[in-house]
Amino acid sequence: MKTLPYDKTSSNSIENYALTLKEKTFKDVLLNDPNITNEDRAILFEYYNNPKSKGSLGQLIEKHFFFYDINSKSEADFNKAGVELKVTPYTIKNNGDLRAKERLVLTIINYMNDYKEEDFLKSHVYEKCALMLLIYYLYEPNKERLDYLINYIKLFQIPEKDLEIIKNDYKIIIDKIKEGKAEEISESDTNYLGACTKGANANSLREQPYSSVKAMQRAFCLKNSYMSYILNHYIVNKTEEYESVIKDSSILKTQTLEQYIISKLKPYYNQDIEFLKLKFNIPYKVTNKSFTYLLAKGMLEVVNEKIEEFEKANIKVKAIRLKPDGMPKESMSFPTFKYTEIVKEHWLDSKLYETFSTTKYLFMIYQYIDENTLIFKKAMFWNVPEKDLNSEIKRVWESTVNQIKNNEYDNLPKISESSILHVRPHAQNKNDTYPTLDGNKSIKKCFWLNASYIKKQIDESED
Repeated sequence: MKTLPYDKTSSNSIENYALTLKEKTFKDVLLNDPNITNEDRAILFEYYNNPKSKGSLGQLIEKHFFFYDINSKSEADFNKAGVELKVTPYTIKNNGDLRAKERLVLTIINYMNDYKEEDFLKSHVYEKCALMLLIYYLYEPNKERLDYLINYIKLFQIPEKDLEIIKNDYKIIIDKIKEGKAEEISESDTNYLGACTKGANANSLREQPYSSVKAMQRAFCLKNSYMSYILNHYIVNKTEEYESVIKDSSILKTQTLEQYIISKLKPYYNQDIEFLKLKFNIPYKVTNKSFTYLLAKGMLEVVNEKIEEFEKANIKVKAIRLKPDGMPKESMSFPTFKYTEIVKEHWLDSKLYETFSTTKYLFMIYQYIDENTLIFKKAMFWNVPEKDLNSEIKRVWESTVNQIKNNEYDNLPKISESSILHVRPHAQNKNDTYPTLDGNKSIKKCFWLNASYIKKQIDESED
């Protein structure tokens, strides 16, 4: 095709042409490509329907809708218009909410070169996200890939407020490389711009400039949580649920998101919980799951249901109650795992790895002064250190999987066997069970971070 059906120098023309994809399937795209024969089309159907093929659905759109040859150049896909094409899946949750299925990978991190550019706006990765044509398609596991429906198309430019947070995310990643600590980089270090693992397995290692230790291959990405927010807020315009902590984006030019949030919480340190309950009109006991989130919302002056920055960054609010001596009253639990599902996982694709590698926690720390007096002691941001995640936590997870495969459901890793993590029941009663591999049932269990490990993280944090 000599004449393109759009002006490749105009972002508006590219977007308007892309909008003709709305409510079409990927199969429709192949059927409408006049440049391929019926025989080739049949081959392409088989190729793109195969989830193991190297041909992504994004490449299908590039080649058979926009009619340009796939390349690996560092510049934007539509370089004359400064537009990067991104085709990405979303899912619909049981409650009807839309959720990005995965993070949006931008470009591989070159440890040996990328650290040289400290200015995000001049970086290679910024070229990949400055102006994006986002094409969201609905992922449905029971459908063939070519039958996925394309529903949302929009030209997207990162808002100034988000850009300030992303600049700091970039700095965090680059600083670790410059410190010779690329092997310690974690996606949960940052808020919107992440550094996700990108390789066949944990042995996909790369050299770094200031250390002889090789680091896992990673890519700059926009986090799954951020992509979900873009879809719901900027594209579908579902705005009523969200409210921002940052009322003025200029705040982020002088302090980070975390610093600002802590500054909002600090005036309430060491105050009695009963007083705070009345002040913020919280109807629950501190043991109720909603209490801590509502308390944080009150302190941060957020009225709407969801805190915008927390949704974008996958920040989870966690309550920790300390005894008078400073030891947490209990270990920290996580969602239960199904015995028949965890044995099918690989470590880097496991639910536990996904949780710990992508989630940042805001610990709201309470302390008992005596039996009847509980105060809000302090708050801190924390994420699981990479050195713990891919060593001891991985070991406990692998031991758990192996024991389950051996049908040893009452012999899973105990708290005495690890300084970080253990497994124990997390059920309503003895009849609250999951099916086992041998056809029986066993009480529901989950992973718990040890109370002593949580105490260590609190003690080592900066006040």
